[in-house]
Amino acid sequence: MKKYIIATMFLLLCLGANAQFNISYAVGYGGYKMNEMKQLLETAFNTVVTTMPVGTRIVDNFPPYITHNLDLSYKFNRHELGLKSSFLTTGGKIAYSDYSGKYVEKLTLNGYRVGAMYRINFGERKFDACTWSFFGELSPAITFTKLKYKATLDIYDPKVHQTAPDNVSTNETGLSLQPLVGSKLSLTRTISFFVSLGYDFEFGSKLATTNDMYRADWSGFRMNGGTTFSF
Repeated sequence: MKKYIIATMFLLLCLGANAQFNISYAVGYGGYKMNEMKQLLETAFNTVVTTMPVGTRIVDNFPPYITHNLDLSYKFNRHELGLKSSFLTTGGKIAYSDYSGKYVEKLTLNGYRVGAMYRINFGERKFDACTWSFFGELSPAITFTKLKYKATLDIYDPKVHQTAPDNVSTNETGLSLQPLVGSKLSLTRTISFFVSLGYDFEFGSKLATTNDMYRADWSGFRMNGGTTFSF
């Protein structure tokens, strides 16, 4: 029994000597399909354009936008396991403005992606005190989508301010699978910088309006750059 205890303690010490705990933060840029949400915005536009002045336009149509990412992971040899979270945002807007007033109808989508990650390091090269490595990553996750809807009409003279009620459900969840490839430059054992590129496949949630269901599809390319603190 004593031999097994000693062997177990020795194995744990070896694992601890070779393992790393990592905290990573990255700022990225992502595109989103949002085909059904664009359809919803087009339907809203066709509804209001008949009663609004010429010049009413769709000025935002769910464009690509900045993302924020936070990873917590455990690395042993070439393998890395952990948790991955991301914040995503985009939106659509119909607007008109002139000297007499303005009209704004806005849909804002926020996505909170939370899941697991597995990363494998393909190889590395040393340059003096620095190490350059390459990796592949796969991350399954759940995406929590929150939708905000707001329509506002302002007339300056006489003063009129009207806000339409929110008739869209605000919270839904969907599934996601995100493969990435990237490269990391380690300046020391503690500090490193990385870039990654990949695609997020979203099996999106259905957001209910008064008449129909529309899928919030966060699928799209992902580009990230950030730093990792290891200990």
